[in-house]
Amino acid sequence: MDAETIAGFVGLAIGLLVLAGLSVYESRTYRREHDGEGMMHHWLASHHVLDRVRRRH
Repeated sequence: MDAETIAGFVGLAIGLLVLAGLSVYESRTYRREHDGEGMMHHWLASHHVLDRVRRRH
């Protein structure tokens, strides 16, 4: 492996870490601002996906 390849992998790793960190931060902020409802639950409920899923309790 040459130096350019290693630098590319390091840049990719840093980019993925930043993306994961921002995703976690945004998710926690959204949940805090919307009384504990997560982004996915909000999206699924607003598109009536949860109405179609039959829940077995």
